[in-house]
Amino acid sequence: MSIFQNLSLALLCLSFINTAAADSAQVSILQRKGAEWLLSRQGEDGSWLAQSGQPAFTALACIGLYDCPQYQDSAVKVKIDQALDYLVGAVKSDGGIYGSSTKAKAAPEGRVGRGGRGGGAASYAAYNTSICLTALAKFNRPGDLETCKKARAFLLDAQFDGEGHEVSSASAGGIGYGSKRIRADLSNTSWALEALYVTEHLDREPFNNDPAQAAKAGLAWGKALQFVSMCQNLAESNQSAWIKSAPAEDRGGFIYSPEDALKETTGGQSLRSYGSMTYAGLKSLIYAKVDKQDLRIKAAFDWVKKYYTLDENPGTGPAGYYYYLHLFGKTLTLFGEDSLVDAAGKTHDWKAELLGKIAETQQEDGSWLNARSGRWMESIPELSTAYCLMTLGLLK
Repeated sequence: MSIFQNLSLALLCLSFINTAAADSAQVSILQRKGAEWLLSRQGEDGSWLAQSGQPAFTALACIGLYDCPQYQDSAVKVKIDQALDYLVGAVKSDGGIYGSSTKAKAAPEGRVGRGGRGGGAASYAAYNTSICLTALAKFNRPGDLETCKKARAFLLDAQFDGEGHEVSSASAGGIGYGSKRIRADLSNTSWALEALYVTEHLDREPFNNDPAQAAKAGLAWGKALQFVSMCQNLAESNQSAWIKSAPAEDRGGFIYSPEDALKETTGGQSLRSYGSMTYAGLKSLIYAKVDKQDLRIKAAFDWVKKYYTLDENPGTGPAGYYYYLHLFGKTLTLFGEDSLVDAAGKTHDWKAELLGKIAETQQEDGSWLNARSGRWMESIPELSTAYCLMTLGLLK
């Protein structure tokens, strides 16, 4: 190699380093501004949006703040500890972490359920427990160990296993908002699987010496994988009745709930998949340790390439936009590819494009909110800001 070739290669490497440094600096700027706003919205009791009755909002805020520059400040760590204490204070006798049913008003993703296990109507016990457990596991405070173990056991018990649960076979293996008398959905199942994934170590020594508990968790993953597969428009691995009328151009995508799909099919119209659920499904397959060469993953990734966009949540438009951006970033990070070639053959530096979109939509005060759609509560800036800070943490 000539001296000129060596120089060109060195300059190219320097360019990559400078670009990465610039991106990292931009991430920190966005995080700092967003975190400053979010911290200003924290309640005296350490919570965010306590009036909602859903501790998951506080957990999402904590997760979003974890990777922000401010978290290195001891005063901010005290604030986060107070928030984590608030989550622990929401623990119920059954091990779940959720709020009162009289305060919760709307479900953050998908359709509102008719009841909540252990908490009455609209407590969304499984949803809240999944996110709160994920937050507590991320901060890994020694004093929260028993809380995490009980919350994990609660989620394993919340899975629809077909034994004594008043649900159809279409919900078997999945998890709903909390009740054992309503249908399971992919959004709640994916949150629960993430919580179970990040706490798998609690089934092993020195945290657990009961092999039956580990075996129960292993069976739960197998059942959950069956449910996730039933949410995918893929005839080769899904023999559900709704697949027969599913549109061919939707192949590989994921829907919210197989039970909903069956109802839609009966009514003469098939249920379409959409972006956030397809990424949730793909993420769940990855957490379940499904091989990259498995047809389910390959078909899902083909859907991703076909409908690649950061302008909307494909299939729902602006609804659930920031939840979609977070799932987009997390799933592609787990997938381990720095670039993505879409169905039209265009190569995307998806991290740079995602960063650009988050920067473009940040408000002057540092927050984010979905001004185009209030569906799934994204018009609440605390929620959308938490999603964006969580996403930015993936880009550092």
